[in-house]
Formats: sequence, structure tokens, C-alpha cells
Amino acid sequence: MINMIVAVSSNNQIGLNNTLPWYIKEDLQYFKKLTWGHTVIMGRKTFESIKKPLPHRREIILANSSYKPIRDVEIFNDFESALKFAKSVEDVFIIGGGKIYNLFLPYTDVLYITLVDIHVDGDTEFPNYTSDFICIDTTSKQDIANPIDYKFTKWIRK
Repeated sequence: MINMIVAVSSNNQIGLNNTLPWYIKEDLQYFKKLTWGHTVIMGRKTFESIKKPLPHRREIILANSSYKPIRDVEIFNDFESALKFAKSVEDVFIIGGGKIYNLFLPYTDVLYITLVDIHVDGDTEFPNYTSDFICIDTTSKQDIANPIDYKFTKWIRK
């Protein structure tokens, strides 16, 4: 099953200069909980922005053939191969960035979207998904240490 996990602002932004435009500790813990023990697929820029291995996860990078990673990961040089691999794995999580989300969204079964109630400047938008998915679960969150309200949502393909 192909899963996608992302945090999205109220104006549909997911990144600025290869970083998250906010810091929400509970969202990072949610990401860790859902992806722990699974394969994650990401683009080169997302991989480089993480800066360290994601423990207990198999990391797959979609990058061009000349890319030499800084740590031990698997690389796919073309989308078709990465998609074929993703379909063969019991549970895989697509974790970004923007180009990777756009490529995999038509093949994704489940979306885990943290809706962040903030309008931010960004340079990376999440693609439109609401016409192809239905929300089946929403958990509203308010973090005392963080002034930003957010919701964990789960969407399945219609």
C-alpha cells in the first residue's frame, strides 16, 4: 500500500527553502510513529534536508544517476522503477518533497495530512487531493508549547 504523509499550511504550503515553515514537535512524533519500521521514499532535496538517518526505516531516494548520497541509502534513478518498487512493498510512505508528492499522488492509497492552521510564505505547494480522496478521520490538536493549531487527518482514495 502506498501511503503519503505531509504537513500542509492553510494556504497549501509544505516548505520554504527545503525546510518546514513551522516546528510542531507532536507532528514530528506522529511522523515517526507512522513511518517507524516501514520504507520511506523521498526526493534528493528532502533527503539532504533531513541531514541524518531515519532510524528503523528503509530509506529510498529518487534522484538522478549522478547523485552520490552522504550515507547508506538505496537510490532509484527513475520514477517508474521507484513506483514499481513502492507497489511491491506492503507499506511504503512517500515523505516528500513537492515533486515527489506530485509524482506519487495518483498512485497513493492513503494520505496522512497534518493540517496546520497558519498562513505561511512558502516555495513548495502540496498538490490538490480533495477530489480524489475522502477524509475518514480527524483529530484536532492544540499544543500549549506551540501557538499553532493543527489537525491530524487521514484520507482514503474514493
